[in-house]
Amino acid sequence: MASIASPLPAGEDVPVSALSRAQLIDVLTDTVGDLENLDLSLNADGVEDARRLRSGLVAQIRDHVLPRLADADIPAIVVVGGSTGAGKSTLVNSVLGQEVSDAGVLRPTTRTPVLVVNPEDRDALDDHPIASVCLTVASAAVPAGLALVDASDLDSVQESNRVLASRLLEAADLWLFITTAARYGDHTPWASLEEAAGRETPIGVVLNRVPATVLPEVRRDLIGRLDALGLAESPFFVVPDAGPHEGLLPDASVGELRDWLRLLAGRHRAAGLVRRTGRGLWTGLRADLITLADGVDAQDDAATRLEAASRRLLEAPSADLRADVARGTCGQGAPTTRWVTLASSGGPLAPLAQGGRLRSGWFGRTGKARAAALETLAADARESIVSRLEAALVSVQDDAARIWQAAGAASRSRELLPAGADAAVVVDAWAAEQAAHVTAPPKGLTPQGTGDLVVSAAAGIEGSRAAAERLGLGQAIIEAKDSLTEVLTGVLDAAVPVGAARALAPDPALAAALRLRAGELAPFTRPGASA
Repeated sequence: MASIASPLPAGEDVPVSALSRAQLIDVLTDTVGDLENLDLSLNADGVEDARRLRSGLVAQIRDHVLPRLADADIPAIVVVGGSTGAGKSTLVNSVLGQEVSDAGVLRPTTRTPVLVVNPEDRDALDDHPIASVCLTVASAAVPAGLALVDASDLDSVQESNRVLASRLLEAADLWLFITTAARYGDHTPWASLEEAAGRETPIGVVLNRVPATVLPEVRRDLIGRLDALGLAESPFFVVPDAGPHEGLLPDASVGELRDWLRLLAGRHRAAGLVRRTGRGLWTGLRADLITLADGVDAQDDAATRLEAASRRLLEAPSADLRADVARGTCGQGAPTTRWVTLASSGGPLAPLAQGGRLRSGWFGRTGKARAAALETLAADARESIVSRLEAALVSVQDDAARIWQAAGAASRSRELLPAGADAAVVVDAWAAEQAAHVTAPPKGLTPQGTGDLVVSAAAGIEGSRAAAERLGLGQAIIEAKDSLTEVLTGVLDAAVPVGAARALAPDPALAAALRLRAGELAPFTRPGASA
């Protein structure tokens, strides 16, 4: 986390010194870096708003605030934006009196935004962030001190266009909102207008393509809506419906709008527009940082809830495996049937089942048959244990995938939740340890055969258990069962590691840093203050 330097000397509420401006640029640059790396993937209350706010803040600081701090003399950016088919390109061309942006009947025409600048301002905007996403056209028809952006449609069917349109609005010193009699109530552009009004971005409104028959009604309703947003004093222009046509609109239709833009022109007037934008901007930016800090806290809470839910997933499967080992149910079924076959009269394990002495050594034919039978029995026991462990793993992993997906963390689950251990490898390693622990095998058994007998007994094959205990292996069975329980539950725990969900939370210091940076902006929200 970058350190936070104070951008304003204590008690100062006048224009900031050059040093303070540099500090402010550093702070805001660090803020952009933090916001770009901020992961808001977890579902939480208000997360969609937080994601939009983060994107908007990044665009606003990067595309509007930082360029303006770096060079206060760059032209004021006037973004012409609105709904699909509102006639933005035709209006821009008509106001300027020449074709600078493609316009047509087919929608959406404007895919690549067009930045129109006066030739003497072009160099000043070459390094501006919005120049990298716009087609720049130099035209003397644009008054020096202003730059017009014919933006993408706010409600474009293409998401990339919508995102770009929102980014351009964040860079605006003034938004010229273009709408029509048929589209002025559309949700998406109106929601964007409401957000801009909340930031106190200067806004002008153009009611375009309005038939004379509905003008009084539409104008009255639209002005009422604007008044509800606090935009009653915003400049308001009406462009009559010219019907189907190609080319520029009549001068009389756009003359009032053209004259108003010329009044804004001139570097001193453009600077005044920027200052008006700045006063509302700092207040809105400060409030947005505090709101986003709350969103970071919500992510932390969501990660904590997911961590608890992930740990709860292990409770029932782990308890079931512990119970299987304790009750010896892993040895039921095929392993027990195998014991009955091998320990029946005349079978290689009959002496073990009958409790008689193992008269022959392990190296003779009978001993070798006994060792092979114990190996087969232990293999059946291991297979049964593996089957139960695999079923538990699948259950835990499926449930973990489900709750992580519901929490919005599906993409990170592949990174933070391991694929799971190979159950057969784990159980085989446990079984091998039982043989390795044998230092003094009973007479007639090899160390491996003794280990196999302990394995089958620990799995719960009753005949094996009784035989092993008669041979003095009772403690070995207890220890084998304890270690088996530890191994099985350890495999489950590793499938959903402790802290995996908590790792999804943003750096806890980020919320505090955002609030601190919001506090650093407080001096700029005072009357008379400026950056």
